[in-house]
Amino acid sequence: MSTIYEALLRIEELYNCKNMTDTADLLGMPKNTFYDNKRKAKADFDKIQELENETNPIKRDILKKAISNNKQKHYSNALYHQFIELAIKDNLNLNWIFNGDLPIHNDSSEKIAKIVQSHYLKEYVTDDTVAVPYFQDIKASAGNGYFNSEDDEPDFIVLPKTMIKGKNINALRVHGDSMAPNIKPDSIIFIDLSKKKLKKACVYVVRYEDEVYVKRLEELDDHILLRSDNISYSTITAKKEDVHIIGQVVNSMSTGNIE
Repeated sequence: MSTIYEALLRIEELYNCKNMTDTADLLGMPKNTFYDNKRKAKADFDKIQELENETNPIKRDILKKAISNNKQKHYSNALYHQFIELAIKDNLNLNWIFNGDLPIHNDSSEKIAKIVQSHYLKEYVTDDTVAVPYFQDIKASAGNGYFNSEDDEPDFIVLPKTMIKGKNINALRVHGDSMAPNIKPDSIIFIDLSKKKLKKACVYVVRYEDEVYVKRLEELDDHILLRSDNISYSTITAKKEDVHIIGQVVNSMSTGNIE
């Protein structure tokens, strides 16, 4: 990814900005604010260039720390926001703004939304947080089965790393109450996709007969029992070859605020 300063230079060249006043007007920023932001962006760009040319390991370490400390500075966030606003207005390709990748303009506005989301994530994800893919329109049934499309694109939930253990975690919304009271209806469950080995009484998300379920699994000879915590629901008995384990549920969160 290019620096914020290089992205700014691309925009200025595209719009033939003759001076900083032209760019400030283009981005809809107060002139003094833009001047200060551009100066800071240029200073960080110079530090990165200096780092690339520095051979002294001690000086390199000092420069790396200085650059790292600047990542969340207000000027960077302010310019990012204005770049995104400009991209939406003129249908610019944000991958071109930030990386120099062609084409300059998008074929459709839908592409902008996905790129905006990824760049906003970079602003919110820190050393202490993690972005978890969240398929809010795909529901794992804690009931009698729920058909899911495999074409859905994920949103993301940014959460503390202390809450999420594992490297390949996805999140789904639970449909139904068969796993209550341990997993309440409309809870968000976090699934470790790397944990597919069946362990007795653990909770898994599985696909069975074109439905996605969240159940406690138990092996019984050449069958797998899909058990519910809610005693109102019957146990499903399925042949092993008919059950595809998607992953193990490692955590859940009951909330109505994630939309």
